[in-house]
Amino acid sequence: MKKQSDLTRRNFLQQLGLATSAAILPLPFYTNCTASGKKPQSPLKFGIMADAHADLIPDKNERIEKFISEAIAKEVNFIIQLGDFCFPKKENKDFLAIWQQFKNPKYHLLGNHDMDVSSKAVIMDFLEMSKKYYSFDQKGIHFIVLDANYLYADNEYSDYDTANFYVDDALRTYINPAQIEWLANDLKQTNLPTIVFSHQSLINPIWGIKNRVQIQELLEKENQRAGFQKVIACFNGHDHIDFHRTLNNIHYLEVNSMSYQWIGEKYSNKTRYPAALYNQYGNLDKLAPYKDALYAFVELDISKGQLKIEGIQSEWLAPSPADLKMPKQVYGAQSSPIISNRALGLK
Repeated sequence: MKKQSDLTRRNFLQQLGLATSAAILPLPFYTNCTASGKKPQSPLKFGIMADAHADLIPDKNERIEKFISEAIAKEVNFIIQLGDFCFPKKENKDFLAIWQQFKNPKYHLLGNHDMDVSSKAVIMDFLEMSKKYYSFDQKGIHFIVLDANYLYADNEYSDYDTANFYVDDALRTYINPAQIEWLANDLKQTNLPTIVFSHQSLINPIWGIKNRVQIQELLEKENQRAGFQKVIACFNGHDHIDFHRTLNNIHYLEVNSMSYQWIGEKYSNKTRYPAALYNQYGNLDKLAPYKDALYAFVELDISKGQLKIEGIQSEWLAPSPADLKMPKQVYGAQSSPIISNRALGLK
């Protein structure tokens, strides 16, 4: 659940522009990938979803069931969820059981709200996660999962724990030094094309990871060291938006929430659901739900230098934010009930 910052269009564009001013000369992706000793395999396909917020939305089970059913039908190689999944409560065991119906590999990462009612250790145990951040390989592609759920205060980094991140925004959303060191070593130890997953954005200047520029520079230096575009893309959730930006030949992709956009008290509405549900779900009136569950399927074909995304295009469950006279948001932060289809080239 994300609350919007007051931000002018000019200020947002200026900040986003600061992060996109440099350039790396593109390298022919397939040529350099092959020359580096990696044999392209058949296309890899995976399913991706973000920000289900099972504890805030009444039809949580129906939404994740659609994703899992389609992932099974498409026979994807793995699925991953990008955080803000559910609280570690017995009421969510049915929700988690639907996720577990997918029998191929499946991966979790931690979102900030996953620690609203517990420590990281408790939610990780609930989700059967053994590590906060980690990496894995699938069909000749390397994948990295990061954890930016750290506070930084008084020169110390600490885990998000039982909603302790509801503090000054400047103190939250960091990747800790030990993890950055691990990331650098992990990248050096693989020669495979790489994709990075995080809950918070590695490029968004407003809601993104505070020390994101340090991570960006690390990824770009690794590409230069490797001699080909080794780090292909970074996917994140958190912002509940559908957005794509390219920085120094790395694709940065915001994956929209499976469920809703946060609109807050000012645009509260209690006409979408039966009255009893607004008593059961305390923030339901402050959400603008999507009619359909949003998720996507990604196909990565190294031999062709292509990354394709097949998303869901839905509509608002009326009334929409526009119906409620909510101002249109600035470029790079615009809400919409879709995940776009994209066909992206690899340099």
